Amino acid sequence: MTEGRIVKPLAVFIVVLVAILGGTFLLAVVNPGSSGPPDGQSIDGQSPSQYQPDAVNAPVDPEEGQISVDAEARGQRILVDTSHGNQVSESELEPIIEAVFEAGHTVEYGTAGTASFADSLGQYDGVLIVQPLGSYSEEERDALQEYTDDGGRVVVLAEPTQTRLSTGFTQSTTTVSFGANNATERYGVRMGSEQLYNVDDAANDNNFKAIYASPSGDGELTDGVETITFDTAGYAVVNGDAETKFTAADGTRTLETRRTGTYATVVRNDNMVFVTDSTFIRSSEIYDADNEVFIGNLLSFLLDGEAPDPGGAASTDPGFGAGGDTSTPAGTPAESTPSPTPTPAPTPNGS
Repeated sequence: MTEGRIVKPLAVFIVVLVAILGGTFLLAVVNPGSSGPPDGQSIDGQSPSQYQPDAVNAPVDPEEGQISVDAEARGQRILVDTSHGNQVSESELEPIIEAVFEAGHTVEYGTAGTASFADSLGQYDGVLIVQPLGSYSEEERDALQEYTDDGGRVVVLAEPTQTRLSTGFTQSTTTVSFGANNATERYGVRMGSEQLYNVDDAANDNNFKAIYASPSGDGELTDGVETITFDTAGYAVVNGDAETKFTAADGTRTLETRRTGTYATVVRNDNMVFVTDSTFIRSSEIYDADNEVFIGNLLSFLLDGEAPDPGGAASTDPGFGAGGDTSTPAGTPAESTPSPTPTPAPTPNGS
């Protein structure tokens, strides 16, 4: 290649570059205020408000407050069911255990033993059942109903059916469903088939699946509560004497069929309370909105129950599951006495 063939194109390139730079310089001299605004400043007609800096970080609910337990008696005992594939761990319940302990009461985990289910229930003033995947036998259903009829109290935290993805060498999906509808139906309530969602920013906690719910009336469960938030909320199907205490925010829909309606999220029937979510008791969610106030109301409800048989089977043998005792004291448990002969439970009408 000759030298002229290289120099000539290079000279043309240099001339064009000088012309461009010179034109830019002249424009800046003629109109010195025409430079673009700093990043993030509004340009009329070009930058919508949702892209402005003050809209980048969506507001979230303040995480403050404390769990307050207000029970009339002291030395009450709560049993946490662990025998039906319950999706709960002791670490998740630590804030609850601390609040119960501070109020002078006890939380114990059902783990094992030879005592019957009915005898075990009779020792406790309240029973907490969190997302059981297993169903309840007819004997257990009879025992639960007899327990609540005799003054004991039960809180059931449930979740809607979900599909979970397991990872590893191979991926697989598992359908996880609430397993105790056969027990809660006796109280006029069962878990609905779908999860709920709401796309209105004013009706969710910075996530379309984290819906808000508000009280449907007055009472000990709604006292001091304006709004609670559920991350994995479903809805309750209600009949009979069951009373709706909280409903999902307006505009809430079912996730699969997109149906809009009025959805019950907290239901009470006498000594049983049914909540259509269990995630709100986790440490990451417990202080969102008025969740901590609602949790305090639930604990007070449980602790205001009356153990039908406080001197029954040993507290270290609660009759759930198949392992050793891992009860977590939050106060001074009742002194153990020999187990009495269990009284046959009456079979209520309905199933």
